[in-house]
Amino acid sequence: MSGIDYREMAGGAFVTLLGVGFASYAAIHYTVGTVTRMGPGMVPVALGVLLAVFGLVIIFGSFSSLPQRGEIRIFVPLVILGSVLAFALTIRPLGLLPAVLACTLVSTLAERKLSVVGRFVLAAVLGASAWLVFIVALQLPIALVNWPF
Repeated sequence: MSGIDYREMAGGAFVTLLGVGFASYAAIHYTVGTVTRMGPGMVPVALGVLLAVFGLVIIFGSFSSLPQRGEIRIFVPLVILGSVLAFALTIRPLGLLPAVLACTLVSTLAERKLSVVGRFVLAAVLGASAWLVFIVALQLPIALVNWPF
């Protein structure tokens, strides 16, 4: 028996509206150009359209899934926003590794099942990945560790 999962539908509608909003704003305020001569609005419009398509896929998927009774945890988005804030506040004064550590430790508070050891292992893996990508591969001038004392 298939039903409609209204939470999935609402999430898909939100993602679709967000994508349409970003794409239309970029199309109105920036020149899109052509494929051979891309303008500054080409990538934002394309990403907005892609986001809207993903939202439609989520909406269509909500018609064939069984509704799930689950709790709505408003705490989770606040924790994720807090992790972004923790990264932003620590990247410049402390460096990349402490910022990734702070971001990871704050964001994992949203997941109840992850142990303390798992949180630190995840932080170590993400810190090593950030070092490899941003400092080694891309050679960005970011301090790895910048202790202010």
